[in-house]
Amino acid sequence: MAKTGCTLRYLARGVVTSRDSKVALLAELNEILANSTITVLPVNEGYSIELEFADIAPFNRSSFEPYIAEQVLSEALRLRCELSGNLQLDLLKARFD
Repeated sequence: MAKTGCTLRYLARGVVTSRDSKVALLAELNEILANSTITVLPVNEGYSIELEFADIAPFNRSSFEPYIAEQVLSEALRLRCELSGNLQLDLLKARFD
């Protein structure tokens, strides 16, 4: 069966950005998503988060992105960052190979 790769880019708003929270968020995501490439960049009132996966198995295209947004990212942001209001995750890019 062929592998399905994926790149997802999110904008997380409602988060206080700091060097410590960025490091903690990266560590949390690297632990949870060990087989991915993760980039976290501070933006105004939040972070830009890009995740690259070589294979999304056992998920399919329709179930993978909601799982990442609703389960992985929102939980990691709540655990490792200080919120400054309501956490809002916007999907900016989803590319499946």
